[in-house]
Amino acid sequence: MSITQPNEEIANRYTIKLTLAKQLVGSMIVVVRTPDEAYLAEAAGARAVIPWQMWYSSYKSAYGAAHGPSLNTIRGIMDRVTIPVVGRIRRGHIIEAKAMEGSYVNFIEEHELLAPITTTEYIPKHKFKYPFIAPAVDLKEALLRIKEGVSMVRTTYKSEDDVDIIYTFSVVNKIFNEIKTICEMDETSLMAWAAKTTIPIDLVKMVVRLKKLPVPFFAAGAVLMPIDVAQLMSMGCDGVVVSSRIFGIPNPETRLQDITIALEKYNDSDALAGIIENTGGYGKNFAL
Repeated sequence: MSITQPNEEIANRYTIKLTLAKQLVGSMIVVVRTPDEAYLAEAAGARAVIPWQMWYSSYKSAYGAAHGPSLNTIRGIMDRVTIPVVGRIRRGHIIEAKAMEGSYVNFIEEHELLAPITTTEYIPKHKFKYPFIAPAVDLKEALLRIKEGVSMVRTTYKSEDDVDIIYTFSVVNKIFNEIKTICEMDETSLMAWAAKTTIPIDLVKMVVRLKKLPVPFFAAGAVLMPIDVAQLMSMGCDGVVVSSRIFGIPNPETRLQDITIALEKYNDSDALAGIIENTGGYGKNFAL
């Protein structure tokens, strides 16, 4: 499809993609390795799954670098669930994105830790039919991804094997603090910030008006504890991406169900007390 299409057609298609992404607000996306894990995640309340095959450390040990799952793995998971499936691709790899569209996944995630073909460039996304998910470490990156046509922003992953939730919280805090900062700027300062970051001023003003990102914002990276999910939601996140490591703990079904409760009742003290009791105590993490 030509990238020289009329702006109105691009805008209309983007509206549809953004509407699809907004259907995931208030939910969890779960990284899964098998059709059975995908089925379990859907039964526990997930509204989307991301097929994966092994943890990053296993990929690097076997192949020297992390790569996405096979299409057979993706199709097997698509056949097992009724919820959207997200196909992961390497950053900047337009042909992989086209292959994912040909595989009829529901979303495409441009992933920063897969073996990249570029160090900085991300795919221009407006020419694609399917909605994209992409990472951001700060507000500038988030808005650059939105400028490119992303329909959902998530926090970046720190490294292949670091499962420390502290980094995820730090990125969430940074982005919300930066939003607060630009919301307090006068018109001149706002124009200067937009020019410095190469973000269209209309997009910057949209953030100021909404006091949040204009696309869903999910926390990702070491998300395993329901009580952490409640905290992330209370900070302003629209949902979470749950690590595949959750399937390595005792009773992952119960943990996923508790995450669903945390997503919905993150301000309910009684519900939160029950969640802590179910997980054996706050701060406890059976996945490490």
